[in-house]
Amino acid sequence: MADSEKKRLAANASRDLIFSILALVIYNGVLQLLIYPGLNARMGAEAFGTVLYFISVISIMGAGFGTAASYSRMVAKKDRTQANGDYNVFLLMVAGVSLVVSFVAIVVVGGSGGNVSGAATASASGTVLGLAPTGASFVPVFVLMVVTVVRYYADVEYRMTIRFVDYCVFFAVVSAGYVVGLFVFDLLGRGTGTGTTLNPGIGGGSFWWIVLLIGELSGILYTVIRGRIFRPPFTAFSSSFRENLGSCWIISASNLLSALILNADRILLILMVGARQVTVFYTASLIGKIVAMLTTPLNGVIISYFTNYKIKLEKRTFGLISIGLLAVSVIGAGLCTAVSMLFVKLMYPDVFEAARQFFFPANLGQILYFVSGSLMVIVLSFTGEKLQLKINVIYVVLFAALVVPLTYFMGLKGLAYGLVVVNALRLIITAFFGIKKIDVLRQ
Repeated sequence: MADSEKKRLAANASRDLIFSILALVIYNGVLQLLIYPGLNARMGAEAFGTVLYFISVISIMGAGFGTAASYSRMVAKKDRTQANGDYNVFLLMVAGVSLVVSFVAIVVVGGSGGNVSGAATASASGTVLGLAPTGASFVPVFVLMVVTVVRYYADVEYRMTIRFVDYCVFFAVVSAGYVVGLFVFDLLGRGTGTGTTLNPGIGGGSFWWIVLLIGELSGILYTVIRGRIFRPPFTAFSSSFRENLGSCWIISASNLLSALILNADRILLILMVGARQVTVFYTASLIGKIVAMLTTPLNGVIISYFTNYKIKLEKRTFGLISIGLLAVSVIGAGLCTAVSMLFVKLMYPDVFEAARQFFFPANLGQILYFVSGSLMVIVLSFTGEKLQLKINVIYVVLFAALVVPLTYFMGLKGLAYGLVVVNALRLIITAFFGIKKIDVLRQ
């Protein structure tokens, strides 16, 4: 590749990274600063806690299956043939999985009185949210889950064609849809006559899902207008249909493992330590999580350029990238610790003293996890999807062998330092397999 071509690619990648980060800022800014606080103010903390449980389950499905279909199509664009029908079939199969997951999620929360914290009464949670295991509660959760999976997949339209301006607009449209949904939620709450706008009561509370559904549908509609992945022919398959379908399931298994592990810290702390320690660890790792989220748009840019331009890496270059990411993680954790000292003391003064001793390890663990994910995306661009699954299976085994017993015997300290160890090992293992694969490709 000529020097002029390299400079052009670098300039384009920098521009696209900016638009990708901007998309992330808009999307998460609207959710974290407007939608979630707005729902909490309108519904109350107890009811909103149950809604957050469903949002987590739906997000795991979206990240697990929707993103898998997106990444699979990116890889197929480089190495195989691909068509809309290949992925429409996969999404239809995932809709079947969503039937089961939605029912189980509702039964679980219904069996616990419909409230994750267990603080609210069964009648309040089951009626205010409409979350009792009935058809009236099942259908909205199921529909929202399926639509969310499709929306997660939809961003492949823009990454596959390296249109990151449209990618940014896509997330802006989704975010605007959430805002519209919040207004619709208020209208539905007033229309029931059971509560005020700020406290919509039984009828309004049961329409929490409409807020997110309008946003997800807005993004899909935008993609229908601006793209081609949701246009006919819907059932035309490529010659690589079987390979593409298998790829989707392999990446889904890997993504689901990652999504579940990402949320495992809260589950372990509640089961083994206590609810207050969940808040302590959340605040201790919050800045690291926010910073680490920047790897999400970076991953999109990485796989877009590596698959479209078939960029090849030398073993030395890949090794330097791996060492550089490790160094960046340590430096980043130090900076996040300094910011946490100010932010947590200001925003969470009641847990500051308990959290401060965990600022560095908690932030480092979060950053290492996401950074190792970025390295895995690089590896995915020049290896098979099975390697990603293999690495994540090893990671789950290490997590179970180290983090779970350390948390049980040492509490919060065991969790914080255990996550640093297993996430550092995840980065090292990914680097090892990547270097090994480069050697094989060069032979």
